[in-house]
Amino acid sequence: MYIGVDTQKQTHVFVAIDADGRTSGSRTLANTPEGWATALQWAREQQQHLRWGVENSGSLGKGFAQFLLAQGETEVREVVPHRTAQYRRRGRTQDKTDTADALAMARLLRAEGELLPLVHADDVSTELRVLRDYRDNLVADRTRLTNQLHAQMLQLDPRYAERSGPLTRAAGVRYCLGLGLPEADGVAQTRLLVVRQLATRLLQLDADTSAVTKALEQQVAATATPLLQCCGVGAVVAARLLGELGSPPRVHSAAALAALAGIAPLTVASGGRQGHRVNPGGNRTLNRAIHIIALTQRRCEPLAQAYYAKKRAEGKTARAAMRCLKRRLVDVLFRLLLPLPAVSPAPLLTIAA
Repeated sequence: MYIGVDTQKQTHVFVAIDADGRTSGSRTLANTPEGWATALQWAREQQQHLRWGVENSGSLGKGFAQFLLAQGETEVREVVPHRTAQYRRRGRTQDKTDTADALAMARLLRAEGELLPLVHADDVSTELRVLRDYRDNLVADRTRLTNQLHAQMLQLDPRYAERSGPLTRAAGVRYCLGLGLPEADGVAQTRLLVVRQLATRLLQLDADTSAVTKALEQQVAATATPLLQCCGVGAVVAARLLGELGSPPRVHSAAALAALAGIAPLTVASGGRQGHRVNPGGNRTLNRAIHIIALTQRRCEPLAQAYYAKKRAEGKTARAAMRCLKRRLVDVLFRLLLPLPAVSPAPLLTIAA
């Protein structure tokens, strides 16, 4: 039996179809643990092998998807909204309802179930992803508040940086916190109040970021991942890779990893002309992590430097040579992610094409 699950904040809509595509039933239940249990009991009453297609299994449908896995359901697939829309438009009507969406998911699951990604139970990669996302938010907040503090300090003293040092360091922020202007007018005193509050929040953000980074480093160290052997991979970058891919990786080959990260070029062939273009899609978190590794290796790793120079000598632009380096690094990273008894850290990159 194929069951499509249209997930909403308050309720989930379930539609089941059999192997011949006939609708077996539908239910609308609350998005609560009690509602999840009722849905599973209803499905198991059919006494058939169950296959689930859950939309938004990483957000609105995450609770239900993880509940299914905890209850021993092994065929839980992720369905993305645009695929739901494609199958809904194939129906006899063009109605856009929760039931129509759930039916479209069930039909997609029946037709292409083996090609849809499996939902995985939360594990250490989930913990790394939570810590990484929170750290990224803290860093973004730090940058935003630093810009505000800089703007206010320029109004109080355009040459303040000569005494305070950069605001990216705690010493510079503490200078702003302790700044006193007893003879300043009302506007300057108001700015000074804002400066002190911004400085206080920045120092707290620094403390929070340090604590989260330490927890992240401990979690990465506990995985004993060989990724840390690779030049350019620190705890934060390793957390980005493991958080998105898991260990062992949830991709079957280096080529699949390159496609997932948007690093593999897209083939363009039309009217007798053939070529390739950059893939603007893919998982941008993975792409960013691999780009950071490539930048570091181009600066510090002799093998990467030689490979980059070879591509430049072949006539490739700097950006094209960098893309080639990133693609080669994908092969290296995939090998390091595999569950091997021992992984030799050298050579991590060969120059041969």
